[in-house]
Amino acid sequence: MRFLLSMVIGLVSVVMPLSALSHHSFSAEFDVGRPVDIVGSVIEVEWTNPHAWIHLNVENQSGGTEKWAVEMLGVNTLVRSGMTPQTLKAGDRLRITGFGSRDGTNTANASSVSRENGEALWSSARE
Repeated sequence: MRFLLSMVIGLVSVVMPLSALSHHSFSAEFDVGRPVDIVGSVIEVEWTNPHAWIHLNVENQSGGTEKWAVEMLGVNTLVRSGMTPQTLKAGDRLRITGFGSRDGTNTANASSVSRENGEALWSSARE
């Protein structure tokens, strides 16, 4: 019995730190001092855990195209708010507001997502 208890405690002590590493704090990756407001065309939507991602082509100030990756909330939260994997498809035009990454790359965390025509799809204000 003692051996079994030791094995369980040992397994838990190995698994618990790994699960803690799978999630990150917002402020570790994103900067509230770097607001973003981007409009672009959907390349791909990833419905993965722990967060869904939208990949977009966004026109930059010089007329070129930049690829952006935008982190959303978890899939379960998005589904509860009305989004499904079928809500967005490649080519859809979106306006996304949120906060840019701390490292200055074209990565952001979304605060709101709407179609270019103004139709709201998701907003953190709803949560």
